[in-house]
Amino acid sequence: MIDFTPSLIAKGFFRFTGPPENWLTAIKFMTWGLEEKLHPRWEKIQPGDIFFIHSTGPQTSLFENARSGIIGLGVVGPNFSIKNNYLWIREFEEKRNIWPLLVPFSEIYLFSELPPRESWVVPSSTNIQQITNLVDRLLKNYIPLASLQGFPRMGSFSPVSKTVSEQILYDKRPLYIYTSEIALSTLKAKPTRLEKIKSASETLRYAETLRVFDTIRKRMVRETPGQYTRDNELLARAEAAHSTILEELIEIFRNKGYETRSNKHVDLFAYNKERSFLFEVKSTENKNFISQARKGLIQLFEYDYFEIRKFTSENKFDFKDKYKILVPSQIPKDTNYVGFINDLKTGVAVVKDRSIKPVGADFGFSKI
Repeated sequence: MIDFTPSLIAKGFFRFTGPPENWLTAIKFMTWGLEEKLHPRWEKIQPGDIFFIHSTGPQTSLFENARSGIIGLGVVGPNFSIKNNYLWIREFEEKRNIWPLLVPFSEIYLFSELPPRESWVVPSSTNIQQITNLVDRLLKNYIPLASLQGFPRMGSFSPVSKTVSEQILYDKRPLYIYTSEIALSTLKAKPTRLEKIKSASETLRYAETLRVFDTIRKRMVRETPGQYTRDNELLARAEAAHSTILEELIEIFRNKGYETRSNKHVDLFAYNKERSFLFEVKSTENKNFISQARKGLIQLFEYDYFEIRKFTSENKFDFKDKYKILVPSQIPKDTNYVGFINDLKTGVAVVKDRSIKPVGADFGFSKI
């Protein structure tokens, strides 16, 4: 089994700071807000980055039972936006759009369990007692800042060092997960760069879930009722068959002098000065080859059009040969469907014994 810890450590780590009533609103709507003056830094936040939830004390909160500490962590989602309305209690009271720059959350992991989100409403001046009780529950298992060496305390938003991040990531407190209930469009998502990779262990840098990492998954108590499970494709990358194939592909092409890149969508893009290969790896059984191949075909053409063309244009590459390859985990028996795929100028191959074996027509394999 491949160790994906390098992808976890390679993520960006941030601290978002605010009063507990604002965090309850953030959990309800799975988003955080930043001031307009932070616009340049907001633009640098990437999907898959990890944020630590710093809840402030009574000095900056409307609630006397507020305490300063870390109450959880979460993952940044793909669809950033700018709002022109009010969302947090202070904005309604002051009638000002104080935090217009929205940072979407795909997952939030709290150290304490809250009631189901549908059972309570966002903080307002009309439900003070309910929110007071929720604040108590939110802070039940918090980490006092005094117990975290080197944790940044100035401002509302700042990077967090890897050393400090590991203190929280490897803590033993239970984790209660809350996820976005909205299925987001890939095409509307904030783009992520095609990064150089040397191993399959690096391919989850932009994963918008932490459930693929053992250190997080082992601490999860349970998933909250009614949540929408997302990121099946990213979870698939952690499956043994998928990650092993990807690891072998990377090794094959790097040994031949190819550059190898990946992002949250693209499994593998390998290229040299003359030719390029775009791969989509699918964990398959014979009974689901067609459904997986159909999905893989759409992904190959979509990623080629929206991501690879942009990358090659920006870098002024002019490849003589360009190939799109679907890689199932087992040799498909449906030769007619393989023929259909080949007719779309797309190759099919399996990886076995550190070599690539074509299924159907040879789409560049003899030229690697």
